[in-house]
Amino acid sequence: MKKEYLPKKIESYVQKYWKKNKTFEVFEDITKEKYYCLPMLPYPSGKLHMGHVRNYTISDVISRYQRMLGKNVLQPMGWDAFGLPAEEAAIKHNITPTSWTNKNIKYMKKQLQLLGFSYDWSREITTCKPEYYKWEQWFFTQLYEKKLVYKKNSFVNWCSYDNTVLANEQVIEGCCWRCQNKVIKKKIPQWFLKIRNYAESLYQDLNKLVNWPENVKNMQRNWIGRIKGFEITLNIFNSSKKLKTFIDRLDLIMGVTYISISSCHMFSIELSKKNKKIKKFIKKYEYPSYSETKKEKYAGINTNMFAIHPFTKEKIPIWITNFTIKEYGINAMLSIPGHSKHHSNFAMKYNLKIKYVILNSNDQNNHS
Repeated sequence: MKKEYLPKKIESYVQKYWKKNKTFEVFEDITKEKYYCLPMLPYPSGKLHMGHVRNYTISDVISRYQRMLGKNVLQPMGWDAFGLPAEEAAIKHNITPTSWTNKNIKYMKKQLQLLGFSYDWSREITTCKPEYYKWEQWFFTQLYEKKLVYKKNSFVNWCSYDNTVLANEQVIEGCCWRCQNKVIKKKIPQWFLKIRNYAESLYQDLNKLVNWPENVKNMQRNWIGRIKGFEITLNIFNSSKKLKTFIDRLDLIMGVTYISISSCHMFSIELSKKNKKIKKFIKKYEYPSYSETKKEKYAGINTNMFAIHPFTKEKIPIWITNFTIKEYGINAMLSIPGHSKHHSNFAMKYNLKIKYVILNSNDQNNHS
């Protein structure tokens, strides 16, 4: 055995052997336990970076370990090749997106093969090819036929330079993460999936994942956003309009002292057209930065309008706030500061009334 390790000579020889003998191509074998290891597919940007090397080394170590345990291991590889970056790069280099993408895939594939990862290249996929995305189209058609998708107009984050919709995470300080162009709110037709039909089963089935870390399961629970409560439609004082609100505890409804609505609520948007202060507030908290969120966790502006309490018939002030949970479809909440820490902090900041409904055995206020 040679004392000196010569990677160019040794690895080239071994990799040629693997390729010739199809060492990592996987075939059905009922005598072995199956193991599937799928690393995240890379975007064909042109060259691998150390982040790629790190991730794919980890998954390859796992795959090789499972093979050593005698399992029939499938570790495939492919290319996440859809998206605007390919179009922009093609424009920049004055070539077609197809040419740019295929050129990058060829080069990056060579890099992965030189690293010696144990992929089954016979199962390689490229997401921008019809033989792949036809199945996405088929899947969408299945959902459509089962009435699990629908179309409606909705507000989106819009970049007028890239002419595309952006996720909230792609808006940095109110600007597009890619081109730094100012992002606007735009109402356009969109397709939606009825994933809420499965929210309860998804939520309950998390309890069956016995080997998952609890913090990961909690992240999933928060993402599902399961909230129990009641929707109550209130009359607006001196107006024919009504306001649909949400409350999670109906037994505390007598403690409601104000209503908090999100900046994206249609009520907020209508008021902003006539009120410059409200318009400025909405603009400021439409895309709050991390530093702004830490500095001003509870912020609001009084609309100077009121809703009528369904039982006491008292006037309840309506406030636009920066903490109402708009992502879950709850754009207006009946706020009970006497029994909610968040609502209490906001009420104290703006000197709003606090009413207590339930006392515990020590005659102290029961905060939920």
